[in-house]
Amino acid sequence: MKIGKKLKDKKIPHYGKVKPINYRYIYEEKFYDVLGQLKLPLMIVIFVTTIGTLMFMIVNNKSDGESVVNFFFHTVISISTIGYTEPYTENVILNRFLSSIFIMFAFPLGYMYGLVKTIQVLTTSNLETIYRYWRMYKEMEKIKDHFIITPFNEITKEIIKDFKKRKIPFILIEPDKSKEEEIRAYNIDYFVFDEPHKRAVLLGCFIERARGLITAFEENTQDLAVIVTARLIRPDKDSFYIFATATTEGSAEKMKLLGANEVIVPQQTIGKRIVSLVLHPPSPLVSNFLNKIAFGERTDIDITEIYVDENAWIVGKALKDIHLRKNTQTTVVAIVKPDGTMEIAPSGDSVIKAGYTLLLLGKPSNVEKAKQYINNPQEVQS
Repeated sequence: MKIGKKLKDKKIPHYGKVKPINYRYIYEEKFYDVLGQLKLPLMIVIFVTTIGTLMFMIVNNKSDGESVVNFFFHTVISISTIGYTEPYTENVILNRFLSSIFIMFAFPLGYMYGLVKTIQVLTTSNLETIYRYWRMYKEMEKIKDHFIITPFNEITKEIIKDFKKRKIPFILIEPDKSKEEEIRAYNIDYFVFDEPHKRAVLLGCFIERARGLITAFEENTQDLAVIVTARLIRPDKDSFYIFATATTEGSAEKMKLLGANEVIVPQQTIGKRIVSLVLHPPSPLVSNFLNKIAFGERTDIDITEIYVDENAWIVGKALKDIHLRKNTQTTVVAIVKPDGTMEIAPSGDSVIKAGYTLLLLGKPSNVEKAKQYINNPQEVQS
């Protein structure tokens, strides 16, 4: 029974036997391929140099350290034709004859092929690019609590700008490698060129330890494929969030049914934002201010909601008694009750009950502090 319980409690992967793509390993393989191309020409250079050095050692019957260095130096400058010196004083004619024969054969073999081939491989193998990608993917392996964004277009560009302002970690997946130059211009830390609907790709972008995924393709069929794949790997909607865009309400409903937490229809969002400006003609500043907070355009102010569950220590306490503003410098601007009714600008005597949702306003750092305070007030106060 205990064994059966352990097997039941053991987490079963939702992605089968698919292995994650190791992008760092891909560029390590490319580096080893370059080294493989250098193996023969370098071996030839080393072989010819060694033969030349040994030949002069044998002919002159000298193996002391100083002579070996002189013979080695003589061999190298003879092959490279950058100069000439004679490290011997005996059997000069024989040594000169052997040197001439050696240069005639060693120069085309060791220099014209070996060194030229080595230089050619080094200049055409894009070692700098390979190293840059290898270093990026090596650093990417440390990422956690991040978002996966796909693809790179006008919508995700705006998301990326705000994420960078707020220092939210993310990995970009773009199927089209021709956008590489534009992506680099955005100074994106981590990106891969691959198909985001593939399980191996999402696993290679560490979806298992990610906060969520954002997909905003122009074709909703691509979004649907990404959502389905991501939700198969991360089925829990409360721990892994999927946000998407849709061209129609019908597509948005399908995406939600397949696992998306929230789906935005851009046309509707634009229309509602215009209406918000129309409804406040005397004070467009108010509407703009609230919209900028809601849409993340203000990085110095944030608004968030905190759900109060039955185990929260603030349940049954009056708002003034939890000292939220004093300890976290945030303000409760509204309390949303389970039936959907909202208490705007609640007084200090408002009692917090299980199932309520608090809407908090404050600096991003303080908002995070408030979340921590509600979960563990002693840690924040200490």
